Amino acid sequence: MKFQWRLPLLAILLGTIISGCSVQSPSKPPISATEQSRNSATELLEKAKKAKPIKAAELRAEAAKILLSINQKENAFQVLNDIDISLLPPTMRFDIAKLKAEAAIEENQPKKALDNLAQLKALSQTGLPKEQEIQFLHLEAQAFNQQSALFSEAQSLIKLSLLLDNDEEKQQIHDEIWNRLIQLDDTTRSSLLRSGSNSYYEQGWLELINELSNNKQLDTQYQAINNWSTLWEGHPAKRLPPSSLSGLSTQTLSARKIAILLPLEGKLAKPAAAIKEGILMAHFRQQQPNTPSPELLFLDSEKINTPIQLSAILEQEEVDLVIGPLSKEYVNDMASDTHINTPILALNHTDNISREGLYQFGLSTDDEAQQIAEAAWNDGIRTAAILIPNQVWGERIATSFTEYFTALGGKVVSMKAFGETSDFSANIASFLSTDKSTARYKKVRQAIYTRKIEFEEHRRQDIDAIILTALPNDARQLTPILAFHFAGDLPIYATSHIYSGNSDPIQDQDLNKIKFLDIPWSLNPPSQNKVLIAQERADTNTRFGRLYALGLDAYRLFPYLQQLSALPGTEIEGETGKLSISHDGIIKRNLVWAEYREGTPSIIE
Repeated sequence: MKFQWRLPLLAILLGTIISGCSVQSPSKPPISATEQSRNSATELLEKAKKAKPIKAAELRAEAAKILLSINQKENAFQVLNDIDISLLPPTMRFDIAKLKAEAAIEENQPKKALDNLAQLKALSQTGLPKEQEIQFLHLEAQAFNQQSALFSEAQSLIKLSLLLDNDEEKQQIHDEIWNRLIQLDDTTRSSLLRSGSNSYYEQGWLELINELSNNKQLDTQYQAINNWSTLWEGHPAKRLPPSSLSGLSTQTLSARKIAILLPLEGKLAKPAAAIKEGILMAHFRQQQPNTPSPELLFLDSEKINTPIQLSAILEQEEVDLVIGPLSKEYVNDMASDTHINTPILALNHTDNISREGLYQFGLSTDDEAQQIAEAAWNDGIRTAAILIPNQVWGERIATSFTEYFTALGGKVVSMKAFGETSDFSANIASFLSTDKSTARYKKVRQAIYTRKIEFEEHRRQDIDAIILTALPNDARQLTPILAFHFAGDLPIYATSHIYSGNSDPIQDQDLNKIKFLDIPWSLNPPSQNKVLIAQERADTNTRFGRLYALGLDAYRLFPYLQQLSALPGTEIEGETGKLSISHDGIIKRNLVWAEYREGTPSIIE
């Protein structure tokens, strides 16, 4: 009995153990999200095969969206191609056509995108609702952009801008319109202007671009945009001009009283007097009947020599602008000052300090160094040797040139400072390494004194060009010595110091082929301002005479300070160069290039 009772219990235990030890069948791996999406799309496409046209289109569109979401672009594109939007009601046509156009643009097939959009337009007999029209034009512009069809893209953008209510969005579209039209070549632009098929808005944009695209002169641009605004009163670009032109809508600086801060005594008194004469000439020549002109207040910078003193006077006299000071130290003080809020047109440059409202203008040799570096590089020069006088100003030019030329990718392989005239030959021999060539010969000759050695002196061969800074008399003596030391074949680029301001064809024959740059005052035919000053002064053609030009330009420049700052790349024609303003308030001068031919400077266009 006891045994019979235990048997069922044993069976139960054995069954439990066997059950626990049984082998389980392997579980299936989980399906990835991508696979699930692909399966969903497949199911939708299977249903579409059995559905009626409208429902089938809906299912295919949904499947295409899923395929696009998992980056199955090619499959999505094929699904969309199978949808005939002409079979759909108007409420569905746009969504499907938009999806097809977006897919075509994504696949960089702009023609298919435009075909889909054109089909939609043809089927929309009453036109698209505003929101759909905005989306339509965005897509159309994108497709034209892929085709590089600049004017077609601009036409779509022009239509789009008329539909937008948000000024921020409209401004962005206006900027895009300008960027497309500015890329049109002159011939295309001229043809479009005369086509006669443009809308009012398209013609207005073309007229605007035609007025401004080829003219960097700010004063001319300012007048041109005023003329355009008068003719195109209702054009949207008048209220929201492209951002790159917004500075032209900034009013010119109107000054009722200008303080001229220059020294009346001391070492800078004579240069200051020439600058003052240039300012006065410009002031009186610009006066017009029935037009108020600024009052000039002359202040002695030797007595009012701190920013705090100056600040009190400017506030008391209600001055709108300061022209000056002239000394570098005073300009440095102005740059770090926090008392003066009046705009300042300083006539010197600071030591790498700038602040808002301070503009720095002067006859800086840094402009020359940069433009010589750029010209040499563009001419294919990759290695250069610098020859300068043994003076601080010569070293400054060499440093500036080296900095700019190296930044472009060039290399300065030699630099020599020359001293007294009697040392010129030794200086040049060292500069071109011909002295080393001779020294090597002598050393070899001493070692092999019993044999006759043929010797030909030569210069170093790693120089593409010479950068020369020298006054006229020194340059006339240096160039024949350079030729004697086998450098007559090297191009020479010189700073403005090489030109006295007066042509001397007999003395300057040895300067032939030298390229140099200078201000328009020195190289261009005399302006009316120069003619008038020359009637009273005999030094207008000297280096000192350039200071008259500086004064003339300082006065002519002041009304455009804000606009030049707001419009990078624009400039005005001046006596000291084409003037523009960098982001840090430094006035840059684009100079005139010339080359000595038959002893006379000839301007290089």
